[in-house]
Formats: sequence, C-alpha cells, structure tokens
Amino acid sequence: MPDFEASSFDPVLLDLRDINDYMVLVAAMSDYAAQLEHEADEDEKDARRNGEEGDRAHVVHNREWAARLNRLIDDIERQLDANSAARREAGGGS
Repeated sequence: MPDFEASSFDPVLLDLRDINDYMVLVAAMSDYAAQLEHEADEDEKDARRNGEEGDRAHVVHNREWAARLNRLIDDIERQLDANSAARREAGGGS
C-alpha cells in the first residue's frame, strides 16, 4: 500500500479522450457515491427503528465521501468542457 503521508499529491491528468474511459470512471464514481448515500440512509433508518442514535460518525463519513465523489465528477465535467471549448476556439474541432 502506498505511503500516503509521505506522498506528494500533485494534480493528475487523466486521458479521457475515449468516451468509454470517461463513462467507466464516472459510472464507478457515481455508483460508489450512491452506495455510500444508501448505506448512510439505511444506518439512519435502522437507528430510528431501534430507538438508537446509531453510528453518527459512520453516517457523516459516508455522506462526506459521497459529496466528495460528486465534487470530483463535477470537476471532471468542468475540465472536459473547458478542454472542448479551448479546442473549438483553437479551431481543433470538438
């Protein structure tokens, strides 16, 4: 497993020119975000049903990670749109 503490997290450029690469990446991220939201919803329902508070930290963690995934998807969309616009302005097509 990588040593995340010592790693340098510089921006990464993904080659998403192939629509299938883009679709696989975004679908996987969307599915995982939906799974995290579903787990958070189920944890909250189970806790209410049992008259307990449940694991709030776990629910919050799942919702935060789902939101993070959705922000990443939005960032990918914005970057692809900006790249397309720049190519059109440069006369490179779509």
